[in-house]
Amino acid sequence: MEPPACGGCGGDLTGAEGRIASSVQVFDIPTFCLAVTEYLMLRRTCGCGYATTADLPAGVRGGPACYGPNVAAACTLLASQDVIGLERTADLMSALLGVEVSTGFISSCLARLDSALTTAEFEDALKAALREADVLGTDETPAPLTDAATAEKDCHNPHVYTVRTMCAYTGGGPDRTWSGTARPGTGPRLRSARSGSSTVTTGPWSGTTSVGMSLMTPTWPLSSNACRICSGTSTTRTPSTWSSRCGPVRSPTPYARRSTRSTPPAPPGRASLDADLLAKLRRLYDQGVAVGISTNTSRPWHEGNHPGLQLARRLKRKAHQVWIFAERFDIPATNNGSENTVRGFKLAEKVKGCWRTLATLQNHCRIRSYLVSARSHGRRPVDAITDALAGKPWMPPTTA
Repeated sequence: MEPPACGGCGGDLTGAEGRIASSVQVFDIPTFCLAVTEYLMLRRTCGCGYATTADLPAGVRGGPACYGPNVAAACTLLASQDVIGLERTADLMSALLGVEVSTGFISSCLARLDSALTTAEFEDALKAALREADVLGTDETPAPLTDAATAEKDCHNPHVYTVRTMCAYTGGGPDRTWSGTARPGTGPRLRSARSGSSTVTTGPWSGTTSVGMSLMTPTWPLSSNACRICSGTSTTRTPSTWSSRCGPVRSPTPYARRSTRSTPPAPPGRASLDADLLAKLRRLYDQGVAVGISTNTSRPWHEGNHPGLQLARRLKRKAHQVWIFAERFDIPATNNGSENTVRGFKLAEKVKGCWRTLATLQNHCRIRSYLVSARSHGRRPVDAITDALAGKPWMPPTTA
């Protein structure tokens, strides 16, 4: 860029001595418009009389006019997100490109991607990679279907389950995330490849703690679940102040563990918290639970035991699961990573209301598993979609 005139006297600067004073880099994208490319397929006739026509270029399907792989990848990426439906995706693409994009085309893009992942057996490869992990996180959420879908034979009111590695927490590399459907309370049947050497962090009411992962050790993360429930119990109409006594263990224990983890030497995968500090925190926890049991044993409730008593007994029964994060550094104190994964399905429920069929929900789970895992490994989702539609999907790396 040249200055138009002298900033002092206003004179002409043509031919004046100059040098680069500053620079600026502008990152932008090309103007949103379609570039039309016409391919002419030549047909040649052999001496034997047989006529052979050239194949369509890679990524081009149909004719005499069709959208190319980049438009298909963009439509698929938008439609596979949990915050926008098919109609809004079609409207947005039409506004960006200046041409009409139908919901039927977007549906076909999603179907093509799901078919490519099924053909490549991506889901099986992802599950195999998850079985090799030392620590996994899982959570679940209801996923409503239409009344017509639930009325079909062998259909049910499914839950969406997610199983993911915890590498982002431990700094051990990118994560792998799988999402799928199952009947409520059954959980994903993803068994460890090392006969019980894996640990699973779950939500407090997840069926995976008892059924879906029977070869793994379930944990009940303290900060995200136990203390949250304690806080809720202590603010009911009949306050249970005992539950607030379990609260002090929420804040200092994770901080103490992080500071210890950064101070070598510590045994691999194990914590070395100060014994006196850990004993003090655990003593506060045990005292709070004991008070909760004694306080709520005789409290009236309209059905069964009082919720405060149920919670206190649960905290006592699962004390080892609650406190295992203080003994192992590779286990997170919360299950927030898994909760964030299923949160997208709750957003999709708000946007779409429900899924039309169980197969549609299963396809959405498979596509989300692919895009989330590929992105975690540094692959741009739009590139991952393009590769999959071309028959070369990204696959989770295997453990050597």
